[in-house]
Amino acid sequence: MRHNFKDNVRIPMKDNPVLLDKVIQGIQVKLKERLSWLNHSFGRGYKITEYQGEDKVLYPAAYVGNGEYESLMPSDTLGNFSWFDIYDPQEITIFTPGKTNLKFSGAIVFWFDLNTIFADARANYSEEVKNEILSVLSSPGLVEDGKFKLIAVYETLEKLYDGYSIMRAYNPYSYKSEGIQNIDKQFFMHPFAGIRVEFEIIANEVC
Repeated sequence: MRHNFKDNVRIPMKDNPVLLDKVIQGIQVKLKERLSWLNHSFGRGYKITEYQGEDKVLYPAAYVGNGEYESLMPSDTLGNFSWFDIYDPQEITIFTPGKTNLKFSGAIVFWFDLNTIFADARANYSEEVKNEILSVLSSPGLVEDGKFKLIAVYETLEKLYDGYSIMRAYNPYSYKSEGIQNIDKQFFMHPFAGIRVEFEIIANEVC
């Protein structure tokens, strides 16, 4: 595998996570163990707002400790990576003394460079990668003390980063010229690809 990305990215892990952190961290670990090509398995993405001139930019970022965040927008600096996009609200399905079940939904977004996974560049092998991802996510025991259900898979650019400023967030230049547009678009063409897998989880006795 080609190694031209930064490998010193911090991904903090809690010793005793609870609630969503417990579920997400467990899946993070399994993804990293079972997908040999996955360089970084991030946890929850947080919406970060920035202003570029008069434009408001919204992009996802992972907290990496010490008050710092790592952008999760498409790039070639993180290698192949995944992150979680969690939706509101989180529904309480059972509430009795000493027992609370929490139901929440969201998506796991994967971004990858096919040339780092397959030596054969004559064909597009994104379906093979999707098949491997779905195989891991549908495996028994992915979520301990809960139920995990796959809902849908999206592959279009608009859906991959739904709700975020796709074309501008990682671009340090003013988005005005055709040249800059071409720089953006290279991350949405072969060998780069991605999928968004939506899910629903019921976590048992999370309190």
